[in-house]
Amino acid sequence: MATKADLEAQVEMMRLALERAGITLEPQVVPDTERADYIEFGSPEHAAFLGIVEIADAGDAEGYITFQSRKTGTTYRLEDEVTAFVHYPDPAQAALLVLRQKVSSLESGRPTVPASAPPLWAPRDMM
Repeated sequence: MATKADLEAQVEMMRLALERAGITLEPQVVPDTERADYIEFGSPEHAAFLGIVEIADAGDAEGYITFQSRKTGTTYRLEDEVTAFVHYPDPAQAALLVLRQKVSSLESGRPTVPASAPPLWAPRDMM
């Protein structure tokens, strides 16, 4: 019975033989941070993706529902308040709830993956 080390050595020899013939088995993996569509958690691009606008001056917030972050003290408003109103009887309360959720998402940082999480399926042979 072959050991794990024996099998790994056989696979490596096969990979090298294929590589000499110009065939690569492993796709070139690009780190998430180098992808063109990558958005850094907590960045201004992340805020724009969530649909929230940072308010620098209180005068700019006149007429808008705002929320001040307890974590950073930054004040935000929704870019589009109408969307939050669609399904709720109290539009102002709904807009504030949606705004709080989005600010929390912006400031919470990168989500962690539990140690017990299964590996993600990554199709390699599909075009």
